[in-house]
Formats: sequence, C-alpha cells, structure tokens
Amino acid sequence: MTETFGEERSNGKFARRLGLIGATNIGLGAMLGGGIYVISGTAAGMIGPALVFAYLVTGALTVFTAINLSELACSIPKQGGGYTFAHDTWGGFPGFLAGWFLLIGNVVACGLYSLAVAHTLAVFLPGDPALVVGWIAIVIIVITFVTNLVSIKGVTGILGVLNIAQALVIFAFVAVGLFFINPANLDPILKEGTGITQFMATVSFIYISFVGFELITTASEEIKDPARNIPRAIMLTLFIATIVYVLAALVIVGVVPYTSIADSPTPVSDVYGYMLGPGAFIIGLAGMAASNYAALNATFLATARVAYSMGRDGNLPKLFSRVSSRFRTPIPALVASLLVVSAFALTGNVDLVASLSDFGYLVGLAIVNASVIQLRRKGLGVPGTFKARFYPAIPILGVVSCLMLVPTLSPNTLELGALLSLAGLIIYLVYARGSHRRHNEQLNAEI
Repeated sequence: MTETFGEERSNGKFARRLGLIGATNIGLGAMLGGGIYVISGTAAGMIGPALVFAYLVTGALTVFTAINLSELACSIPKQGGGYTFAHDTWGGFPGFLAGWFLLIGNVVACGLYSLAVAHTLAVFLPGDPALVVGWIAIVIIVITFVTNLVSIKGVTGILGVLNIAQALVIFAFVAVGLFFINPANLDPILKEGTGITQFMATVSFIYISFVGFELITTASEEIKDPARNIPRAIMLTLFIATIVYVLAALVIVGVVPYTSIADSPTPVSDVYGYMLGPGAFIIGLAGMAASNYAALNATFLATARVAYSMGRDGNLPKLFSRVSSRFRTPIPALVASLLVVSAFALTGNVDLVASLSDFGYLVGLAIVNASVIQLRRKGLGVPGTFKARFYPAIPILGVVSCLMLVPTLSPNTLELGALLSLAGLIIYLVYARGSHRRHNEQLNAEI
C-alpha cells in the first residue's frame, strides 16, 4: 500500500496520547543524558570541585526559562514548542530566528547523545575507538529514526524503560558514592587560577544538560490536558534533574581527584569502576548508554517537531509540514533530521558538539523568554491557566540568564555559531520572507 501524507483525522492535529508521566519522560529522557554522563569530566577540568556549584547555579538560572515556557505552553498548546511560542507572539523574523536557533540546538544535541552512546560501545571494540565512534553513532541515529518514524507512543515507551534503567544506575551511583567521598579531593573547592569568568564559562558549557524540559513543549499537541500537564511536567523534570546533577557531581569530584577524569568521555563509569571495580565500570557504561539513548530519542523527536512546525508556518519548505496518515508522524521532517544529525555525529568531537548546541539553545531560548512579554501585550493568554507572578521580571530575567552566558562560550563555538547564524539569515531572506509575504497577500485577497 502506498504511503500517503495528510492531516491526522483531517484536522491537522496529532493524537493526544501523552499524560503527565509521558510528558515528564520526554523531559527527563533528554535532561539525564549527556550532561552528567559525558561532559561532566571536561567541566570538572575547567573549574575543579566547584562543578557541584556550577550545576546548582545552572539549575537556578534555568528556573526563569522553565516558568516562562510553562506560561507560554498553557496559552499556545501547539506543536513546535519554543519556536511556535515565538512565531505566534512575535511573528516574522524573530519567530524564524527562535526556530532556527532551537533547531541548531536540537540537531547538534542529537549528535552529542549519539556520540555518547557510541563511546560506550567503542570501549568493547579493538583498536582506536576514535576511528569508529562516528560510524557507530550513525547506526544508532538510524535506529532512532526508525523508532520515531513508527510512533511517538513507541518513543515514550522506550523512554520510560530507559529512564528507569538510567535512574537505577545514577541513583545507585549517588547512594554508594557518598560513602566514598574523600574530603581532600574537594580542597580547594575552586581550581587554582579560576575566576568568575571561567566559572560562568562552565555554566554555559553544561547548559545543554538543562534544556530537556523545553522539549516537552515541542510535543504540546500530543499531550493530554496541556494547560495542566505541561507546567507540571516542566517543573518536575527540572527539579528532579537538578538534584540528581548536583549530587552526582559531588560524587564525581569527591571520590577521585578531578584531574583524573578531566579528559574522560565516560567520567561516571570511571568513578564507578574506581569505587567498586571493573564490573561497576560496565554498569556505569550501561547507565550512560541508556541515558544518552533516551536523550537522543527525546531530542530527535523534538527536532522533527520543530522542523515540522517551521514548515507549517512557511519558515521552511512546506514539505516538512507533511504528516503520515498511517503513522501520524512527520516523515519528511524526520528524514531531514536524520541526515543533518548524522553529519554532526561524524565530527566525533563531543566537547565542540556540546558547546555548539549550547549556543543554539541559549540564543533561541532568549527569544522565547521575551515572547511572554508579547503574549501579555497582545492579550493572548488563556484565562484560568498558569501565569507567572512578578511580571515582567521573570521574562526579563529569563532573557538575561540566557544571553549573559553566550559570550563565555569558546571562541571556536562562537565562530561556528556565527556561520550558522549567517546561514539562517540567508534562508530567511531567500525563502522565508517571501513565503510570509505570499501568505499575507493571500489572506488580504480572501478578506
């Protein structure tokens, strides 16, 4: 039977299949991945035992964005998350920019998570792991593509199983590790010669660990009772993940000298092995694989939904807005995600990929935070749903908390970010602006 594309149930909407647990699984699936299992070693090398406070500060700064996203999601419960919020409030160029930068963040993050899973498998292969990690990552991405192609319910089912597995590993890591902490490893708390600039650079580097809750909003049209479940899922995800990160970071830098894991792509596994031997090292790798594969699935899902939404709104070709009438999934958007994510995975550079993803998320979420101001000005809020107090302080703090971290990213990241920004500007000028103009002319003709 030939596959056809169309609007589900002829109304252009996805099926609402996810409750609070399913929505939270999407957030936790993304948040408990690369942050602690992969890049925490590099982050520890940047500032030493102060890594514990870096995770705490990042969690605190992210609260403003979480609150703003909760309000936006209640008033605009549509597919696409932060991009859709910016598009429906700002419109035009700001809306396009939000989608473009969030798309960058999601795509590059998928590359990071696939590389993390590949590193766990490469440990068991002979020869130099660096030579095969990228290709292993490609295989993992293809498997993720197939899973997302079939059903979002299948994705969240996988996330539920993987979240249980990774939770058991990381909770056991914290519970056992607290008894192995050597106070001498925590002194001095801040790496010698490190100041506030380096500390904030570390915060920006690990920021990718805290954006998982944003991915919940990208599937808004597939969540039951979104005005109730989305804010709860966002805050629950952020609260759980922040506690896990802080405690796990304490174990990582407290059990061994931070210098011993500063260059490791498997820091949690290394510390596990130090505490309990080779068998525990394997358990740590299993947790790393589970967490990052969960993060890959959740982020891949979000990537395709953002591409779908941008196609729907004319910011990308309309092809991306097609939804399979059989699978209820946006197949063209998923195929595009597969190709671009694979390209980033082939770089094999975990730190650069993580940092570039931070760039995309920080700039995109700054625009999204500002969208709350437009939401209120235009009166788009839905009465009786979640509204943040202390307006406009929370939206402003959300914008500031994102933009102040961008300059602290590495020079290479900022250069690549500038190139990707230029590419986005070209796409807007060549395609999206004309698409908007044609759409407006059509609306005026109908009136």
